[in-house]
Amino acid sequence: MPRPQRELDPAGGPLVEFARDLRLLREQAGGPKFTTMARRTGRSKTALADASAGRHLPRWETVEDYVRACDAEPEPWRTRWEALRADLGTPPTPVDDADDATDDAADEPAGANGAVPTSSVSDAPLPPTAGGTTTGEPPTGEPGADTTTTTTTTTTDEPPAGTRRRPAVGRRALLVAAGIAVLGIVLGFVLGRVTVPDPPVVPQTVEAIEVQNKVALGADRLVEDRTPAYLSTEALSYCASPSRSCKVPGTEMVSGAAIVASCWTTGQMMWNVDLADPDQARNPDRAQSDLWYRASFPDGRTGYLSEVYVVRGDRGGRGLPRCNP
Repeated sequence: MPRPQRELDPAGGPLVEFARDLRLLREQAGGPKFTTMARRTGRSKTALADASAGRHLPRWETVEDYVRACDAEPEPWRTRWEALRADLGTPPTPVDDADDATDDAADEPAGANGAVPTSSVSDAPLPPTAGGTTTGEPPTGEPGADTTTTTTTTTTDEPPAGTRRRPAVGRRALLVAAGIAVLGIVLGFVLGRVTVPDPPVVPQTVEAIEVQNKVALGADRLVEDRTPAYLSTEALSYCASPSRSCKVPGTEMVSGAAIVASCWTTGQMMWNVDLADPDQARNPDRAQSDLWYRASFPDGRTGYLSEVYVVRGDRGGRGLPRCNP
C-alpha cells in the first residue's frame, strides 16, 4: 500500500495553499497513483509527488504535467504559478549549488606545469633551517655576507623550486604521452583492419494489447459498440468523418482483437460512456483517458488507438516508452 503524503501546515502560506489545491485536483480526478500519472506524462513520479509537497515552488513543466495527468487544463494554473513565483522571488530555473561548486573548481586556472598557482607569500625565500638555508643568496648588506655564501648548503638532493629541472620533467611527460598516443593510433588502425565490429543491436520494446470495443451504459452495463474501433494517424477521435479523415484504412476491429503496441502518447481526451447519461458515473467499467497507444498490424499498417478501447489490464502505458514526436 503506498505511503500517504505528509500533512500540510494549515498556516503555511500561499506555497502550501498551492500544494493543497494540487492535491485537491488529484482527488477530484479520482486519486490516480503517481506511477500512473508518470506513465501518462513521462515525468518522474518523484517530481510529481514533490510538486504537491509544499516545500518549495516546483518547476512549471512539472506543474503542467501534474495538471494534465489529472485531466485538467493547465493554462489557469500557469497564471497562478507565475504570480506565486513573483511573490516568493523564486527564479524560474533553480540552480544546484553543488554543481556550481564543481564547475568553479574545474575552471580554476592552472599555473606552470599544470600546478594550481599559489599566493605570493609562498614564493618568498624561506628562513634558514638546520644544516643550511634554502637559497644560495646571502642577506644583502649584512656583515659577514661572504662567509654566509661559502657555508650555504641545502638539506635535500631535490633542487628548489624555480630551477630548470622541473621543466625537464614536463617535457618527459609530454614525450611519454605522445608515444602512448601514437601507439594507440597504430593499434587502432591494425585492429580496425583485422576485425570489423558487428553493428549494435537496438532493443525493441513492444507489448501485445487486447481490444475492448465496448461502451459502458447506465450504472452496470458494458456492451459491444455498434461502430468498430480503428487506428488513426493522429491521437484524435472522429477521424472517419469526411472533413477530417485520419482513419487508417482497413484497420477496423471488434472486441478480442490483438494488436502490437510500441509506445504511447497523450492526445484527445476520450470516454467509453455517454456523458449525458445520469447513471454513467456509477458504472464500474467507465473509462476516461487521454493516453493513446501507437500500435501496428502484422502487415505493417500503423496508427493510434485510445486506451479506453483496450481491456482494463492493458491500460496505463504497459511500461512502454513515450512516442517520439
